[in-house]
Amino acid sequence: MKKFSSTLDTQALGALPFARYEGDPHLVVDNACTPQEATPSSVIFLENEQLFEAVRDSQAGLIITKQEFADQLQGRNLLITDKPYFAMMMIVEKWLALEAPKEAGIHETAIIASDAQIGKTVRVESGVTIGSGSVIGDGCIIETGCVIGDNVKIGAHTHLYPKVVVYDDCEIGKQVIIHSGAIIGADGFGFALIDGVQRKIPQIGNVIIKDYVEIGANSCVDRAALGSTIIGEGTKLDNLVQIGHNCVVGKGCILCAQVGLAGSTIVEDYVYLAGQVGVAGHLTVGEKAMVGAQSGVANSVPAGTKFFGTPAIDANLMKRILATQKHLPEIYRQYLALQKEKKHQE
Repeated sequence: MKKFSSTLDTQALGALPFARYEGDPHLVVDNACTPQEATPSSVIFLENEQLFEAVRDSQAGLIITKQEFADQLQGRNLLITDKPYFAMMMIVEKWLALEAPKEAGIHETAIIASDAQIGKTVRVESGVTIGSGSVIGDGCIIETGCVIGDNVKIGAHTHLYPKVVVYDDCEIGKQVIIHSGAIIGADGFGFALIDGVQRKIPQIGNVIIKDYVEIGANSCVDRAALGSTIIGEGTKLDNLVQIGHNCVVGKGCILCAQVGLAGSTIVEDYVYLAGQVGVAGHLTVGEKAMVGAQSGVANSVPAGTKFFGTPAIDANLMKRILATQKHLPEIYRQYLALQKEKKHQE
């Protein structure tokens, strides 16, 4: 349960443009949680039938739900909307905006190069290192133990959680969120076998992360060998995602946990890659394509298609193949019987 320091009343709740409040006009709520832990001051939501009993039996003071469930929840305080989950998100965002922000300032243990430029109302916490020539925009939060190299540019109101590392020359846009342990700008994985020795190929490019990107914990975005590895505006990377050198990821993409892109992969706008998808190098995943979990992409994926499997092929075809596989033992027995019959006829 997340309990907030501020409360919301029915006037605030009713101000949501896409929702209608019905219930006690004096209701006040101060937390958002699951049905199982709800109290009379809690907000919960109901979007599908599977959760109905848990919601109905809860003690929640406010239920955000669709009209189709409202008649079955008579006597409860309801916020009725076509999008309960989205309404819950908007309420939580309202609460977070009311919470007291962390105070700006630079901790005495931070090490900041004399020529680094630190914007207004920036918070730099303990043990942070910021290198020469780096520029930190207004309103940024750089949490404990982050390391920012030389000539790094970070846009306004970006938030780096503890122990993020940003290597030299990388660029990060405004209102970016990077979670703990993420590494931005490590060397790309480039080697050439020369005279029996794996010789390292120098990686002298950088990483450019556009505005409104979010990068999950322990993810890695490698710098380009030459040029830039680019993450497009509004794209979201889950935890443990690996982006190889010289990759270009478009805007609005979703890359789920443990996705891996080999070098020079192009992922166009609004692509969805489910968990543990691996994409071979120098391929293109077309705009608005979707690739199912644990797929291995060995060829480029056309725009607007759905692929699945290893190697990844059209998702509907793969589903038919998987449905057929469970009948293979029976098909094989029939095959053996036919072979035996043929042998007897001979």
